[in-house]
Amino acid sequence: MRILSHTIMKRLFICLSLVALHFSLFMSSAAAQDALWLTGSAVPGGQQQLKAVGNGQYKYAGTLNAGELYVQTTRKAGGSTRYLKALLPDATVANHGQQYAESTDGNKSAWQVDVTDDHYKVCIDTKAKTLHGEIFVPWGELFIAGGATEVGWKSEGKMLLMEQDIDNPYLWTWEGELREHPNVEEPRSFKFQGQDRWHPKSLHPYVQDADILTDQQLHTGGPDTKWTISTEGRYHIAIDLFNETVSAKIVK
Repeated sequence: MRILSHTIMKRLFICLSLVALHFSLFMSSAAAQDALWLTGSAVPGGQQQLKAVGNGQYKYAGTLNAGELYVQTTRKAGGSTRYLKALLPDATVANHGQQYAESTDGNKSAWQVDVTDDHYKVCIDTKAKTLHGEIFVPWGELFIAGGATEVGWKSEGKMLLMEQDIDNPYLWTWEGELREHPNVEEPRSFKFQGQDRWHPKSLHPYVQDADILTDQQLHTGGPDTKWTISTEGRYHIAIDLFNETVSAKIVK
């Protein structure tokens, strides 16, 4: 009986130890995703914090210099720091979605930046464990369409053109009426397109039915989420494609 009790207690201790270890690793991983930093010779000032945009994504928009770049989980490198290391050797920041793994070895976790430019966009998806980067080129067109607009959803070829800023080609504005149109599907919703049709370039909020008056974040591509209006009226909308922001106000 004592032998059986000892065996049971030993097994219980092992199980509890494994549970505690798993929980510790989980909490450590979760804490690492609270914030991410870019460091290295490619980063202006040597360090820049990425912006948390939700859904496990972190983004940076700005200048990168030719050199080495590290993505780390703490502001200063230390014993608890982990680095997001590309699975392929000599990986460059400019890529279509490179897989990474966490590493404690900062000496072997550098990403390469080949060209200096002021308009890099970097997106880290901690759920998919990918880093995507590009030198973002201004779009040549931007349109608004949807159930809350006068053109509705069947609007290919007649979407409402936004106006591009003369001095900053990443900035776009539009002014016009947004109201409910009960005779169409999703009568209070709309979105922005990079061409006068529904594909391939489009802009979306991070959540479905985001109120354009209060939601100021957007992203390119992804799920087909749409903005909505809480108040009818004449709107002035401004979009910054490079920084992925949108602002709106009712002017009448």
